[in-house]
Amino acid sequence: MDVVVIGAGVAGLAAARELRRAGRSVAVLEARDRAGGRIHTLRLPGWPVPIEAGAEFVHGRPPTLLRLLGRAPREVRGSYYLAGLRKGDALWERVHEKLGSIPSLRERSVADAFRTLRWRLRTSDEERWMAAAFVEGFNAAPLERASVKSITQQTAFAEKIGGYRIARLPRGYHRLVQRLERGLPVELHSPVEEVRWTRGRVLVRTARASYQAERALITLPLGVLQENAVRFDPPLPRWKTEAISALAMGKVVKTALLFDEPLWPEDLAFLLVRGAPVPAFWRPLPSRAPVLIGWAASHNAEALRGRGAVAAAVRSLRDALPGKRVKPIDAQVFDWQRDRWSRGAYSWVPVGALKQQRALAAAVDDTLFFAGEATHFEGACGTVHGALDTGLRAAREILA
Repeated sequence: MDVVVIGAGVAGLAAARELRRAGRSVAVLEARDRAGGRIHTLRLPGWPVPIEAGAEFVHGRPPTLLRLLGRAPREVRGSYYLAGLRKGDALWERVHEKLGSIPSLRERSVADAFRTLRWRLRTSDEERWMAAAFVEGFNAAPLERASVKSITQQTAFAEKIGGYRIARLPRGYHRLVQRLERGLPVELHSPVEEVRWTRGRVLVRTARASYQAERALITLPLGVLQENAVRFDPPLPRWKTEAISALAMGKVVKTALLFDEPLWPEDLAFLLVRGAPVPAFWRPLPSRAPVLIGWAASHNAEALRGRGAVAAAVRSLRDALPGKRVKPIDAQVFDWQRDRWSRGAYSWVPVGALKQQRALAAAVDDTLFFAGEATHFEGACGTVHGALDTGLRAAREILA
């Protein structure tokens, strides 16, 4: 065949779809028992709404994603609340405005930028807390290591497509996967063990079969590449392995809690709990179901490793909802760093590694091509629309 695509996440599916449209023969190999990668919509018995184990939001108005969806997702409308059910909308607006001016003329960590006199003079203690909590939670990246230039780049890219407006797909993100997957030859239960290659030819081996092609497109998550789960013969060049090692994979533990009735105001969209083990919650709007999604990322996710995430989420909510009987009737936990086929939720950029995203995206000898959210080098790593764009970019490179 012309191309073997390794990985049936949205990057691999989008690339395979584009290649097939151009008349190329393609096989898509996927280790899981489903396509979608880190998009995983669950319809659980007894739960009134679909639950997103992985990707959940549409960030801004990304044109490629919106075209594929066919209809506009539902924008999340509601208020930010703080512990004690104190309204936090005005605080969030101030923080959102000030995040656009993080000191970033020189490369350093976000934590260092937040310690500068310029930032501290412009912000209150509560604003500094919310800014730090948002940047670390949103990027799943420890502020002591995260690149301030990368965060600034992402902020600028987000503003181009609608800033921090967010939306959801009420019927589930898997609708996107189904649309991309339709008509594609996807081989499930097919983890790749080895890629043998020379210029213009690849042999891709799984436990069950071998596939020969002129080119391979690798869309494996960064965490899987970092574990050397797939052998390359000959090995990848040094500049490529250095790029893989230089970038980082974010840790996330997501908790879904089902209650018998709502314990929060009708206009609540997000609940932020300062200092709690699970510091952020949201409702799966536009549904009014009595469900909260808890989010612990980076340091908070690491602290939950091997511990009771549900109990931690309940403790966090008890602190945030005084006087309420916080007792869920069901709960689900999704720990992405323990997922063997992803080894983390999504990528982030450490200090000094911004150029390595472009190196990770670059083809090797016009034979091995790379896509996936970690290869988006213009500010959309960690997002579904970023992954989609990289799949289309890689398809164009192969066709050229």
